[in-house]
Amino acid sequence: MKISALVLCILLMPGCFGATTFQQTLTTTVPAAVSVTAINTSASQGTIEPAAGISSSPAASFRLQTNGADSNYTYVVQSSLLTAGGTSVNAYAQIASNGYILLGNNSPALYPAAAAVNNIKSGTPSAANNANVIAYPITNTLTNLSSAALANNPAYGGLCYIIQTGTSRNGTLVQTVGSTPLANTYSITNDRAGVYQAVVTFSANRNP
Repeated sequence: MKISALVLCILLMPGCFGATTFQQTLTTTVPAAVSVTAINTSASQGTIEPAAGISSSPAASFRLQTNGADSNYTYVVQSSLLTAGGTSVNAYAQIASNGYILLGNNSPALYPAAAAVNNIKSGTPSAANNANVIAYPITNTLTNLSSAALANNPAYGGLCYIIQTGTSRNGTLVQTVGSTPLANTYSITNDRAGVYQAVVTFSANRNP
């Protein structure tokens, strides 16, 4: 009887369970993102000496920041200038292996003719045939970016620079106008006084 009573008491005691732990993992996805900003904008304004067309070498400067890889975006630098009638055309030219940027008179009455732009891009410019547009060599200075390659890409309006970030996620590009104009593109008699300009655009285009 004592044994039976003891067993009965044990069976009537409240159950005792070990601790139970549940885990859930919270996840979220940060998509590839990019930011392109213009920096040091005061350096983009310069002067041209009228006797020989010597430039004070203005520069367009940009900062690129991204958390993605080069496969996520195509980074493109494009340029444009206005021709007669207000038509925008590509302002880059490649002559031999060198890259040039064309600066056009920005007064509507003095916009260069499309033929003047094409005269320079032909590679054998004649000052008498390219009034109000001047070509200068350009230099790309990269900080924490991998490369800037001149390419003829119809998807981006023809001649442009394709930028590679490499392993960097934060870098800068400075595109500087050279001081000496391409031979036979500046003429003190044919190029009228005024503001000469090209618009440089740095864009990040998401890949499919």
